[in-house]
Amino acid sequence: MRAAYSSFRHGAAVVAGLLLAGEAIAVPAPGYDLILAGGRVIDPDSGRDEIADIAIKDGRIAAISTASLGGGRRLDARNMVVAPGFIDLHAHGQDPVAERLQLLDGVTTAIDMEIGTLPVADLHARMRGKALINFGASASHICARLQVLSAKSCAQSGPHQVAADPAMLAKSADPTQERQIADLMDRDVKAGALGYGLGIEYVPGAGRREIFRIFQAAGKTGAPVFTHVRSRPLDKASGVPIAVVQEVIADAATTGASLQIVHIASTGLGDVPTLLELVKGAQAHGIDITTEAYPYTAGSTAIGSSFFSDGWEQRNGVSYEAVQWPATGERLTQATFERYRKEQPDAAVIIHVIPSDIVDLAVTDPVVSIASDGVPWTTSGEHPRGAGTFARVLGVYVRDRKLLDLKTAIAKMTIMPARRLEKISPQMARKGRLAVGADADITVFDPAKIKDSATFEKPMQASVGIRYVLVGGTLMARDGRVIDGQFPGQAIRSGLAQP
Repeated sequence: MRAAYSSFRHGAAVVAGLLLAGEAIAVPAPGYDLILAGGRVIDPDSGRDEIADIAIKDGRIAAISTASLGGGRRLDARNMVVAPGFIDLHAHGQDPVAERLQLLDGVTTAIDMEIGTLPVADLHARMRGKALINFGASASHICARLQVLSAKSCAQSGPHQVAADPAMLAKSADPTQERQIADLMDRDVKAGALGYGLGIEYVPGAGRREIFRIFQAAGKTGAPVFTHVRSRPLDKASGVPIAVVQEVIADAATTGASLQIVHIASTGLGDVPTLLELVKGAQAHGIDITTEAYPYTAGSTAIGSSFFSDGWEQRNGVSYEAVQWPATGERLTQATFERYRKEQPDAAVIIHVIPSDIVDLAVTDPVVSIASDGVPWTTSGEHPRGAGTFARVLGVYVRDRKLLDLKTAIAKMTIMPARRLEKISPQMARKGRLAVGADADITVFDPAKIKDSATFEKPMQASVGIRYVLVGGTLMARDGRVIDGQFPGQAIRSGLAQP
């Protein structure tokens, strides 16, 4: 697998060098399926930024040329930016409603790497032939725990696994059970799961040894660990939340496992500057660690999850009023909070907790990629991040506030997440870039008009300013409308999976 990937990269580099000189390189075929004509082509992998045509054949990019290409149906991309399709590695909503909103936000690949699922084969079977965009998941720690400690499966849980079986989530595992949990996750990675998904905050019973065993497994398979770190300690002297991040960095350092810490802004709050120092310091010393963020000042989770265990107000420095009930928009009181938590534990709520300057810092930092953390759409409205994350970065952070340049923003949404998974999935080495031979997952947008429409009050609003979205060469969205009746989305699998 590594040899094949290295060969692909070498070939892509040679092709990119020729194309930057303006030479058109085409596959030997009588014509193209589609040509994106005259757009500003930005490829974050090679650094290309020029007006060019892109020709597509059999789901791949067949030619890129500064001279006009013929021999296929042409789509006018003049005055548009042509970018790789956006890749969201933190997308819990693997369902038709979520896919449509993600597609209209420019997303062509959405993967649940934080919590994941188990067995991943069930996800692949459910989505096969029905997916609008590419999909996948990590092996879920919570699901493995359910099976080992409760003899249940995630198929029996609600839409939010983090609220499944609170007694199990709070229960500690003995050494034998720890090995069984890690073994289940290992088997699922070898069956196609893309890594190890740890929502540690939602599993208060998981001891440090249990988590270390999973990192050990990841170090052996080469699949990455994606983790939501532990709950912030109430004891301020323990270094909130620095200590919980230090735990997973230490586990990665001592096992050789690759690590992504999810949503660093909501994890760190006021301590994000220090957490970024930890991440960069670990990188400088050879630890394979990355992180991501979403561009909103509020998070979201199930109201019945352990995030809201005793002391949650003190840990997060907020009160009940910071919690919003999406169905009505109301801010909660202690009484309404307790009633909803008892009656509807699976329901997602919004938590207004992240300082705006912290969001700005995380979104714009060079080592932080973009991911939505979009939750399943189970009502008429949850968090807007599931619909507007990527357009919001391009509209607010690039155009309006000029906190990011366009090429850097595109890299955060494309090549950075692709590189995070391409070591474990050869499919990802063909995504996140615009080069001959790469998959034709492409997003074309108007930089003057792109913006998010989703709000906390009306979250299920599609982004605007995106002209075309192609998934595997299939035109799936045009001028803000999904083209129905087409299902080109493919399962993204671990390279360890047997064919």
